[in-house]
Amino acid sequence: MGDGGGTYPGVKNYVFSRTIKEKPDSKVKIISEDAAKFVRKLKNEPGKDICVMGGGLLAKSLFEANLIDEIGFNIHPVLLGSGIPVFHEMKRQIDLELLECRTFKNGCVLVSYRVKH
Repeated sequence: MGDGGGTYPGVKNYVFSRTIKEKPDSKVKIISEDAAKFVRKLKNEPGKDICVMGGGLLAKSLFEANLIDEIGFNIHPVLLGSGIPVFHEMKRQIDLELLECRTFKNGCVLVSYRVKH
């Protein structure tokens, strides 16, 4: 998170954390409540799209709460052999519909899917 850098003008920025404490001068708001509950509230507010970036546990909670409409992946041409899983075990299968698949000169691939609800 650093000093709150990397924010975009006119975009509200939130960080989900159980350990980070909010600084009074921070450009981001720290959210320690349940992520699904918070995102559900955001979706009911006026405004545009919500972009959530995070790991498998965050994604699992939002998928299981039926709050994700689209998902995107940047695939890099390297296999690490270990690490944090992209998704954790979920209670149900999530069916997806391909929206876009774009290949870059460096070998990276961007794929975007719509979640079939």
